[in-house]
Amino acid sequence: MGLIMKRFFKFTISSILSLWVYSLYTMVDGFFVANYVGEIQFSAVNISMPLVTLLFALGILFSIGTQAIVGYELGKKEFDLANTVFSTGLISLVIVGIIVSILLKIFLIPISTILGANNLTHNFILEYLGIILVFGVFFMVTYQLEVLVKVDGYPQLAVASVVVAAISNIFLDYLFIVPLKMGVFGAGLATGMSQIVSTVLMLSHFILKKGRLRFSKKLDFSKLKKIIPLGFGDSISELSMGYTVFLFNNVLLRNFGQRGVIVYTVLSYISTFGQSTMSGISQGLAPLFAYDYGRAYYSYIKKSLKRGLIFVTSIAIILILICYFFSRDLSLIFLSDDVELLNLADKALKKYALAFLFLGANILMVTLFASLGKGRIATIISLLRTPINISMVMFLYEKFSGGDNIWYVLAISEFITLIVALALLNKFILIPLNIEINEDN
Repeated sequence: MGLIMKRFFKFTISSILSLWVYSLYTMVDGFFVANYVGEIQFSAVNISMPLVTLLFALGILFSIGTQAIVGYELGKKEFDLANTVFSTGLISLVIVGIIVSILLKIFLIPISTILGANNLTHNFILEYLGIILVFGVFFMVTYQLEVLVKVDGYPQLAVASVVVAAISNIFLDYLFIVPLKMGVFGAGLATGMSQIVSTVLMLSHFILKKGRLRFSKKLDFSKLKKIIPLGFGDSISELSMGYTVFLFNNVLLRNFGQRGVIVYTVLSYISTFGQSTMSGISQGLAPLFAYDYGRAYYSYIKKSLKRGLIFVTSIAIILILICYFFSRDLSLIFLSDDVELLNLADKALKKYALAFLFLGANILMVTLFASLGKGRIATIISLLRTPINISMVMFLYEKFSGGDNIWYVLAISEFITLIVALALLNKFILIPLNIEINEDN
């Protein structure tokens, strides 16, 4: 196995495992709530997800840009500057995280109504999100620490930390929901406490000075002008999952009622796992893209991109086949023996899973553009994915189609985005890289 392949698997596998664990946080909540509390509470947790996604998206907004600049400076051996950017990005996120969590807590009642709360789900949504927001800053900071531990050269530590946190989450979910019967409040409390576990484990890496990155007293908040634009595209990509849940929930309530939302809750959990896989591949490649760009290793960037596209496409095909042949088994993880609900979920998942074929490449290209300092183009692709294309396709569905065709909306939206993304990739990445490579030769 060559050097590029070793680096590829070293960083992407660790990122995939990390994001699988992140997706397990909500999936475990969903499993215990669905099986030990009730289907209405299960849908309430799903309706809450856009706000939880917002917390992660804010973490990504600061994390990806910080990671890209830190990786670039480490590649150039500018360690003092890397430490300044690292410290500035982390402190800034903590401040923003505290402020945002407080504001969301204050306005939680109107926010829950906007999310789609009704008489059945309103109190459960307030209960779940109320406790989640107490730990809001940890949801944001733990992700930033994870990507910075990886760019510091310790991807295995990042994986180990989130795995320990996930095991804590499973244990606490069981404890709070089954014996203690704390319902959706217990699910939120378990998830929040597990974020603290992850934060403490990864923060210790920097406190104990195990790598090259150190906390610096010298902060430069002017660096945020570079950090935030670079992270904006990936942040929008994360928000897209939340917006997609929000959009589907509201359209399904109008057209299918509460049972449609329950079915979509199953789909969204399974979809989150698939999207986490794609994001893991992309985010694993991000430090490699940035590091190689800093060293002017342009041929390495092309090879990593090629392997990334092959990998996400292969994973997508596997996920589609699993969803097609095991759709009923996957649905049974979250649903009871309600035959009507199972039949609806069975048919819906087979159609909905087609989106995996296109969304992986879109996510990868957003990360590539951000890692190479082209944050504006990354943002354009992200905005095309959500809210522009999916809103347009959903509007056309409601106006001209209706019925079960709603489950094709995400796939059509991602396909349209992919066509544009490939054109942008060729113009702004492949052609310039080929010129640089030819000049070097």
